[in-house]
Amino acid sequence: MIGTKKLSTIRDEIENAFASIGDDPIQRLERLIASAKRKGDSTEVLEDMKRFLESPRKRKHRKQHVGTKT
Repeated sequence: MIGTKKLSTIRDEIENAFASIGDDPIQRLERLIASAKRKGDSTEVLEDMKRFLESPRKRKHRKQHVGTKT
């Protein structure tokens, strides 16, 4: 969790922002990275966003109950 938002919420917001443009987020970031590299600009943040979106989502694990009190 970053601040008061979960990473899954942030990921959904990024994907929705790119979807509103009508683009695949990964392809859009690749184009932005290529453009920035041609201009000589820094691409660290864009590359990190791409890596974040490509990373697998964590599965929700059910809590295991340890024995019951008797």
